[in-house]
This record gives sequence, C-alpha cells and structure tokens, in this order.
Amino acid sequence: MSNIIEITDFNASELDVYARISEVQLLNRAEPEKGIFIAESPKVIERALDAGCKPISFLVEHKHIEGEAKELIRRCGDIPVYTAAFDVLTPVSYTHLRAHETEADL
Repeated sequence: MSNIIEITDFNASELDVYARISEVQLLNRAEPEKGIFIAESPKVIERALDAGCKPISFLVEHKHIEGEAKELIRRCGDIPVYTAAFDVLTPVSYTHLRAHETEADL
C-alpha cells in the first residue's frame, strides 16, 4: 500500500530535500549511516532497490504513478510518495521520478 501525497506548490516543505537542500547538506561525514542520496531515474532507483537500498520517499510526476513508477512504488510499501503536475515539479528537475535513500542501506 502506498502513501500518495499530492503537492500543489513548489514551496511545499515536502520538496525541501529534493529542491532546497544541497548534496553537501545531504551527506553526513561524521555519521555516514545518516547521510542520504538522491537517485533520479527509474533505472537507477530500480538498481538501488535491487542492491538493498531502502527509500525514504519518492517524488513522482503525477502521470507516472500508474505508469512507469507503479512497480517501484509497489516495491517500497508505505513510504511517502510525493506527486505533482509537471509544472509544479519543473523547478526541481527535468526528471520525473526521484527517490532519496539512506547511504547506510548501500
């Protein structure tokens, strides 16, 4: 069962990790097991899942929830799946599916 959360505003705090926190801020050199990384394509996310990574959340363009992201979302249980229309997500990235995962799960 997935936890789909509709986002209608680019400034929503749920998008902070994807849009407003730098890669350096996501890393935690003192405690690497608490660091996170962002995977930005379905293929990369699939490989990360196959390698045992456990996502914290997904960011998916709305039209892909029942499309190419459906199986990835299903594999991840009840994690938050943030979704929005393309024009809301455009400032984040030109990719349509992102997940952030803990480095400890690598």
